[in-house]
Amino acid sequence: MHLRKFITAAAIALLPIAASAATFIVPAAGSASGANGSQWKSELTLHNSGPQELTASIKYQTGTTTSDAISVAVPARSTKSLDDIVKTSFHREGTIGALIITVDDRDAIRLALGSRTYNQSESGEFGQDIPAVNTANASVAGDVNVLTGPSSAANYRFNFGLVSVAASTVHWEVLRADGTIAATKDVTYAANEHVQYNDGVHAFLGVDAKDNDAVQATVTTGRAIFYGSAVNGATGDPTFVPGVKTRDAIRINFIGIDVDENGSVDLNDANHDGVLDTPMDVVTSMFPSIFRVVAQGEFGEAVTLEIVSAPSGGAVFLNADTIQMGASGDLKGSSGELLVRATAQGSSSVLTIPLKFR
Repeated sequence: MHLRKFITAAAIALLPIAASAATFIVPAAGSASGANGSQWKSELTLHNSGPQELTASIKYQTGTTTSDAISVAVPARSTKSLDDIVKTSFHREGTIGALIITVDDRDAIRLALGSRTYNQSESGEFGQDIPAVNTANASVAGDVNVLTGPSSAANYRFNFGLVSVAASTVHWEVLRADGTIAATKDVTYAANEHVQYNDGVHAFLGVDAKDNDAVQATVTTGRAIFYGSAVNGATGDPTFVPGVKTRDAIRINFIGIDVDENGSVDLNDANHDGVLDTPMDVVTSMFPSIFRVVAQGEFGEAVTLEIVSAPSGGAVFLNADTIQMGASGDLKGSSGELLVRATAQGSSSVLTIPLKFR
């Protein structure tokens, strides 16, 4: 008996173990002509600081189209550069998109990625570094990304965009230097979609660009990575503009859920991250579950609530701060989440309510 256990354990030890992977995204890359005679190319550099060779799988994403992967082996303590990678490796001239780099988790800490997108023009060569972002650090529902525009709208064109790591909805705003909201737009993106808005304040959001505009992108559902670029109109010299995560002017305090509407909070958001600490049970029956969302502004301001998304197969109704949620028997034994946007004095946050159907 002991011998059999030993043989079984040895056999299990010899089985290959599937390695999990880490994915990095360079949100902007291309091989294309631009405004004022500019010619844009991208170079990707990979350095392996480890003692063994690593292999990276690289794809090119443009719009909702993803290329076949190329495989790049990087020897131990060595560096490889792929110049004009979109043209030479993916044969996609006249396009802009994103580079998706995947490596085994064990190699992620040994891989240093560098990316340079540059313009060759009569004035010379000008370039900008565009850092790779681990998809684990993508913005999620409730995150606000700020893309700061140039101080001179007349001398620079401001391009910005995103890569949707998962199907996403984004609330876009243009804020003038004095805080005035000049334009807003809500847009839904497919999973694994790259979009860049050239001269985006005017062409995408529909208002004339002004000095020191700021574009705010709030993720209401999904996950996304944001970026921007301010390009000098005379020389074609670009400056990379990262999407910086910030907090709304008024922080929404998600206190929790009053399950039985008796005026006390039964389920809490004790760490104040906008996510209920424990899932709420929802009974699948012909009668809806009725509960109250308890939230306020950070200074006690009243909030208004709006349903952002709910699991399919259920009916959700909102009346002030009270939600009625019906759940069909098909949902029994599954889990999901209800997303609710809470707004106080013009500032919003998305509250997440995990659900367990029983």
